[in-house]
Amino acid sequence: MSPITERTLPLPRDGEVPASPAGPVLVLGHTGLLGQALVRVAERRGHRAIGISSRTVPGLNLARQSDLAPFLDRLAPSLVVNAAALTDLAACEADMSAAHEVNARLPGLLAEWGRRRGTPWVQVSTDHYWCDIENVRHDERAPLSPPNTYARTKRAGEELARKDPGCLVLRTNIVGFRGRAGVPTFVEWALAALASGQPFDTYTDVWASSIEVHQFADALFDLVAMGATGLVNVASRDSVSKADFVAALAEAGGYDTALAHRVPRPRRRRPRRANAMGLDVARAEALLGRALPTLPEVIDAIVASPAMPMPSVQIAPAAGLDLEIDTAA
Repeated sequence: MSPITERTLPLPRDGEVPASPAGPVLVLGHTGLLGQALVRVAERRGHRAIGISSRTVPGLNLARQSDLAPFLDRLAPSLVVNAAALTDLAACEADMSAAHEVNARLPGLLAEWGRRRGTPWVQVSTDHYWCDIENVRHDERAPLSPPNTYARTKRAGEELARKDPGCLVLRTNIVGFRGRAGVPTFVEWALAALASGQPFDTYTDVWASSIEVHQFADALFDLVAMGATGLVNVASRDSVSKADFVAALAEAGGYDTALAHRVPRPRRRRPRRANAMGLDVARAEALLGRALPTLPEVIDAIVASPAMPMPSVQIAPAAGLDLEIDTAA
C-alpha cells in the first residue's frame, strides 16, 4: 500500500467551476494515516477525491479565513473531511498557538463556511480525553478531562465544529500503515519491534478502542451518506490495552509473542497523557445498522493489508514513539 502521491494543485480562478457536477470530496490533511485512507476509500466508492495541504497548494493557510472560504467556494465540494491536526504532544506544548490554530481555529472556520454554504463536512476528533485506573468505554455524553494542550485544543475544535448543525464530529482511535520513513504509526512501530527479535515493553494500563483506518473511513462515508450529524464515536467495539493489542497482532502476524513484555506505563511523564481512551460505539452502530469491528476483525484487516510485512522482514524500529496515542496524522 503506497502513500498517496502528492501533486501541486493550482488555486482555482474566480468563476471557475469544477468538472464534476456533484463536486469533489476534499480531504484536508490527506498525506497522513487517515487522509491517505480517506482518498482511497472515496475513490473506491466512485467519488472524485482531492487531497489538500500546504504542500499540494503552496501558500495556502487553511486556518486563515481569507484563504479557506474563497478556496473552498471555488472548488464547490460535495463533502469536506478535516483530517488535519497537530498531534505531536510535545510540539503542542511547545507551541500552543500553533496547536490552537490547526486543532481549533481551522474547525471553527470550517463551521462558519459550512453554515453559509450548507455543505456537509466532517471533523475528525480524538479519544485522548480521559485518565483513569480502569478500562472504561465512554459514550458521547461522558464528561471530558483533557490532560494536555493537544486534547484541550481538540476539544475546542469539537465545540467550534458543532456550531454548524450540519457537521459530523467523529471521535476515534485509528491504526494502520502510513508508510512515512522515520515516523511510524503504532502498528508500524509494533511490527518493527517484533521483527527486531529483541524484547520490548507494551503497556497494560493504556486502553483504546482502536479501529483499522479503512474500516473507519468506510463508516465515515456511510454516516455521511445517511445524513448523520453531531457527535459520534466510531471505533472498535472492544476496548483493550496496548499490551493486548500487540499480543493479538503478533499472534496473527506470526511473530514471537514472548518478545512483548507486559508492563505498566511509566509514571510522571510530561506532558500528561490520557490512558483510558475506550469508546462506546452504540450510537454509531444504531445509526449504521451494523456492528463495528471487534479486536479480531481489526487485527485481520491489518494483517490483510498489502503493507503488512512478513515476520522474516527486518524493519528498523524508531525510538521515542509515544505508545499511548495513535493519530490521524
